Amino acid sequence: MKEVVYAPGEEMVSWAESRISNCRFRDDAYAIGMRDEAGYLGVVVFDAFTTTGCWISVASNGSKNWLTREFILRVFAYPFVQLLYPRLNAFVSVNNQASIDFCEGFGFSREGLMREAGSDGEDLIVFGMLRRECRWLPERFSGKVGKLSV
Repeated sequence: MKEVVYAPGEEMVSWAESRISNCRFRDDAYAIGMRDEAGYLGVVVFDAFTTTGCWISVASNGSKNWLTREFILRVFAYPFVQLLYPRLNAFVSVNNQASIDFCEGFGFSREGLMREAGSDGEDLIVFGMLRRECRWLPERFSGKVGKLSV
């Protein structure tokens, strides 16, 4: 049976780092995972927290069926509802088409290009999502109909 987990955080962060090439999360990293009896299926890591947002990274075991609607809602509720951030950021190597498609498929917008910023000297695409653009949250949480009300 699959379940959403919030702990142990350090273990999930380490698991995600082992699956994302040349990845090292900051000390403030926070993770939400999906696991079953065999182990982690996927982990989403948030780090580099500021007053207006944070960065998001996604790692999986390669399977496709771990992204449930409940998991997606919990992932976006963390920065947008719990932390009340107006935005979420991601950056992806121009060479990682699967991650580019993933970000765009979830509603992130391309916001810029960091030239030669990748670990292999490649360009990184900067993606962003504003809370009001998040189609995964109910309208009362997204800000689409006024102030955040719980």
